[in-house]
Amino acid sequence: MKVRLLRDTDVELLLSLMNRTLRYDQLTPELLEEKVWDDCDFSNNLALVVEHDKRVIAFVMGVVRGTAPQRIGYIKFLVVDERYQRKGAGTRLLQEMEKRLRAQGVQVLRILESTPNYLVPGLDPRYTRAMIFFEKNGYQRFGETWNLDADLSREKFSTREAEKALVAKGVDIRRATASDADAMRDFLAQHWPAWIGEVSQSFKNRPVSLHLAFRDSRVIAFSAHNCNNFNTGWFGPMGTDPAARKLGIGGILLRRCLADIKNAGHRFATIPWVGPIAFYLRYAGAEVSRVFYRYEKRFEAEAGEARIDGVSS
Repeated sequence: MKVRLLRDTDVELLLSLMNRTLRYDQLTPELLEEKVWDDCDFSNNLALVVEHDKRVIAFVMGVVRGTAPQRIGYIKFLVVDERYQRKGAGTRLLQEMEKRLRAQGVQVLRILESTPNYLVPGLDPRYTRAMIFFEKNGYQRFGETWNLDADLSREKFSTREAEKALVAKGVDIRRATASDADAMRDFLAQHWPAWIGEVSQSFKNRPVSLHLAFRDSRVIAFSAHNCNNFNTGWFGPMGTDPAARKLGIGGILLRRCLADIKNAGHRFATIPWVGPIAFYLRYAGAEVSRVFYRYEKRFEAEAGEARIDGVSS
C-alpha cells in the first residue's frame, strides 16, 4: 500500500471509492469535483489517498476555515474501502492529516461540517463504524443537527397574495440580480458573516438563486438555494433582520426558493442543518429525514510543530 497526494487524474478512482463506501451519500462526478477540487480552501497537501493494486482504497481530505485566531480545521472526508477497514489505513491517514492541520496552527478539528462547502453537516450515526472510529481517536460529540426533506409535489408554493399584503407594510420582495451583490454582502457582514461565501455562490447561477426582501430600498431578509451541493435540491441559507421578523417574510422567501427547486425538476428539497423545525414544517411541510452528530477534537497549543514526511507526491 502506498500513501500519496491526490491527483487530478484520480477522479474516477475516487468516485468509485466514495460511492462504494458512502451508501447514504452517493456522488456524481460533478458533485465530487465541487466538494474536493472546487473547494475555495482546497490544498493538495491536505488531500491524501492510499493506493493498492492500482486502486484508490482510502482517502482523506482536510480544510482550514477562518482566520487566526479563529481558524478551525476540518476532516472533510475520511473514506476507507470496507475490504480494507480495521487494517490501519484509516488511522494512518487520520493521524497524518491531524499533523498537517496542526502544522497550520489549528487547535480545533471537526468532522465533515466544513461550511460553506460541505456534503453533510455532521456524521450520520448509521455510519456506525465511523462513529466508533472517531470516538476511539479522541473526537467528542458536542451536539447534533438535522436535515429536513420537503415534498415539492404537494403544492405550487405560490406567494403572490402574501406578497401583496407585505407591500402595504412597505416590504417588497423580488429575485436578486447581479447589482445586489454588494448590498447582500454588507447585509451578511452585519448579521451572518459566516454565510458570505455560501450565499455568494447564488450569484453564479442563472437565474440568481437568491430572493430578497427590501424596506426603504434596504435588504432586510434573504433566502437562497443551490449554493452548496449544486443541483441536488439543496436549500439555504436564509435569514431575516431581527427588527423585521414576525411579518411572515421568511415563509414567503422560503416558498419562493422551493418553487425554484421544484421548477428545476426536483421532487424533494433538502433543508440542511436545521434550527427552527416548526417553521419549516409550517411553511413547507418539511419533516426530519436525517440526523447528524457533531464531533470535534481539541489540542493543546505546542511550541513548534513536528516535521511531516513519508508521503510521496
